[in-house]
Amino acid sequence: MPNPPIGLGYLASILRENGHEAYIIDCAILKQSYSQIISQIKQINPDVIGITALSSYYSEMRNLSFAVRKLGLPIILGGVHATALPELSLKEYRAEFVVVGEGELTILELINNWNDIESRKKVRGVAYVENGKVKINPRRELIQNLDEIPFPAWDLINPLKYPREPHGHWIKRFPIAPILTTRGCPYSCSYCASTNFWGNKFRRRSPKNVVDEIEYLVDKFGIREIHIWDDNFTLIKKHVVGVCREILQRNLDLSLSCPNGVRIDRLNREVLKIMKRAGFYSLTFAIESGAQSVLDKANKNINLRIIPKITKLAKRMGFFIPSFFVFGLPGETYGTARKTIQFAKSLPLDSAVFFMAKPLPGSKLFEELLEKKDPEKINYDWFHFYVTRNQLILSDGKRKLMLPKDAYREFFFRPKQIFRFIKLAFTLYKGRTLLDVIKRVVRLLCRF
Repeated sequence: MPNPPIGLGYLASILRENGHEAYIIDCAILKQSYSQIISQIKQINPDVIGITALSSYYSEMRNLSFAVRKLGLPIILGGVHATALPELSLKEYRAEFVVVGEGELTILELINNWNDIESRKKVRGVAYVENGKVKINPRRELIQNLDEIPFPAWDLINPLKYPREPHGHWIKRFPIAPILTTRGCPYSCSYCASTNFWGNKFRRRSPKNVVDEIEYLVDKFGIREIHIWDDNFTLIKKHVVGVCREILQRNLDLSLSCPNGVRIDRLNREVLKIMKRAGFYSLTFAIESGAQSVLDKANKNINLRIIPKITKLAKRMGFFIPSFFVFGLPGETYGTARKTIQFAKSLPLDSAVFFMAKPLPGSKLFEELLEKKDPEKINYDWFHFYVTRNQLILSDGKRKLMLPKDAYREFFFRPKQIFRFIKLAFTLYKGRTLLDVIKRVVRLLCRF
């Protein structure tokens, strides 16, 4: 499901604050043809076009850039894909510049110097082509004080125009809006591309700044539920507690969720207690594997033994707990995959998503892939989450697993789990009809 593009919202807001006009066309929700999108661009009549997308939308991004190129407009690329592959992106999309990494200050300096060809080539954090050769400037230093960045231009990415249920079927209140409260990650999981974009240094907004944005969303759009999109919202206890206290002090009546996953080993009774008081009802546990050997090879830096204790504690305190698991990481065997399925079934999880490991551009797994394969010959459309679930078959000689399909069936088609689904549906969808609840449960189970 598409969500408001917060990254573009930040870029638009910093450009506006410095005297530039900015517009956002979100192709993910428009469902328009390229000709219709081009027609909108013509009406706006911009000086330059910026394009961003995940690797899974590689083809769409390339086709759009070709269509824009016919208008004779210069193109700037950004985002995780372009950051990981600046040379290929410049070549494939025929763009003038790629913004590498965190983009607010880079895009501002680039646009401020747009009419000075030599000056814009000196901007830190960009890549461009000169005399047929790709030039990549040194990376810009990361923004240390995130409070200095203006809030996203929410009027351009109105959360009310997006699907009501952006992360699936388990939502408590409507309408919903996402926010980011931190950037960066000190860990180095081999399957993750986040650090290549945001860096390894963990940076956080002040609790006041975070809740100021939340309050703005409540007042401007009537938002009743906030989704924290951070990779590491629970990393620093002081940050979590500070945000929760600020929410409580302002008496904000909200429901809050962490759908992107939290570090389980950073949770304890004290943190969970104040999160519950502030309105948090759902915490997604990013467990990834039930085999310690696989987690160690992936640099997950977590001990499996702590997970059952915290999971049971969170459930006793009334949290809804979905979870993420990944099959096919280095070292995966039939035995380790079975451990993951059994581990998932042993925990009081409300839901689970079983992914297939993919070497996302910017991750260490992708770097290993590049040692064997030319980046121009990789099918980046394969990185989409919804591309063929049954991608991995593992066997011990007598038995076999078709993953992740078998994992879904084994986890969800248990009487206990089905009953839990029905109970949760009634809990989270208070005030809705019985038919609506049944439809939601059946729709989810039928996926598997």
